[in-house]
Amino acid sequence: MDQKMLDMRSKISALRMADDVRALVQYGPRHAGTPNEHKAASYVEAEMRKTLPVVNVDQVDGINSWKLHDTRVKIIEPVEQELTSIALLGSSATPKEGLVADLCYVGKGRFEDYEKHDLTGKIIMRDPPRALMLDNTSDESSPQGPVDLSIKRGAAGFLEHSRIPGKIIQMPLLSGPLGLPVPAAAVTYEDGQYLKELMREWYAIPKGSKRTVDSLPVKLRVWVDAESAPSHGINVIGRIEGEDKRGEVVCLVAHHDNANGPGACDNATAVAVNLETARVLSKMPKPKRSIEFLSCTGEEYGEIGAFHYVNKYVESDSSRFKGCINMDIIGNGDHLYYIEESICMGKLVKNDARLNDGLVNLCSELGYHIEGTPLEYAGDDGPFIMAGVPTSYLCKLISASWPYLHTYMDDFSVVDINGLSVMVEITANYLWRLANE
Repeated sequence: MDQKMLDMRSKISALRMADDVRALVQYGPRHAGTPNEHKAASYVEAEMRKTLPVVNVDQVDGINSWKLHDTRVKIIEPVEQELTSIALLGSSATPKEGLVADLCYVGKGRFEDYEKHDLTGKIIMRDPPRALMLDNTSDESSPQGPVDLSIKRGAAGFLEHSRIPGKIIQMPLLSGPLGLPVPAAAVTYEDGQYLKELMREWYAIPKGSKRTVDSLPVKLRVWVDAESAPSHGINVIGRIEGEDKRGEVVCLVAHHDNANGPGACDNATAVAVNLETARVLSKMPKPKRSIEFLSCTGEEYGEIGAFHYVNKYVESDSSRFKGCINMDIIGNGDHLYYIEESICMGKLVKNDARLNDGLVNLCSELGYHIEGTPLEYAGDDGPFIMAGVPTSYLCKLISASWPYLHTYMDDFSVVDINGLSVMVEITANYLWRLANE
């Protein structure tokens, strides 16, 4: 380990990052475009201004401020049973009496699965994507699933279920930044399997059982009390000016919005690492290239904040951007991953093999283990990849056994604060190399 590595390690403070995470989770849920997201962005801006000579704030338009008050989902035929539920981020409100409609189960939710069904007036349910598989297709209108196409075909609403067992209500994503024109809700894994059993379309029917009908109609009442109004999100961009090649840029990215609950691991911890990396590198000699630290809005709405940054700063001359590192859900977990490929807005995107190899080599020098994996959906790396910027994506919490994603359990208590020091050591050293190679 060379002297610069040792110098960086000595400058890292897990205690400072603990303060950052606590400060951000108090604003959860930080839906993009809401006052809570604006407060989080203001905190990030204030911290960056303590450290960095240049800090810019961009307003990201085209985002509705969405607030959920209550959700109810009940089976009313062929049995009556209340389900444990939460409205999906961006869901429209229902009438006071709720939405009553038949359930339509479309399996994995691939395009060919939807084509088999009449969606008119139905509530559509599909299996959730699996964390390490590219097993669900999507279209360019939405981060997950052919939502717009289903609505055009007459879908009255959407229902999803958690992908792991237990009394856990995860909030899978459906809407874009303006929300959905129809209601959408999520239920527990067990409730999802029960609905499939009722429809006689469950994949685990015991051997020897016979179906009496092809599909038993299941009718639901969905009630969502939510409000939505035009607003905007906020991107915060800190910068260390390069000395020899200041027009060339390397970038570290983390989103400060979240989908539900306190949002500690998704994604306050990555924001804390972004801030601490800025603090560490600000104490180093001036790099050759400029280094930017992007805290962006709207990742949960299809990376709208990252797309805004890319459209404004990157697309006019993407060759200036020599590397981007995105961080998401890094606050705990059993492994450190770099992402190899994922789906962004309906397209397969591949992270940069050279940057990923560089991460592996750096981690080896530092004594850390990292491994590659696919991920079902891209994060804020997607817009950079699509713009031609060499990009890596660091994450930890993508195991199917991790229950906290998009839930109220994702609070400070589940964060491995000391583990964030490892992340800073990796990001600070790698940004330094990219800025000086």
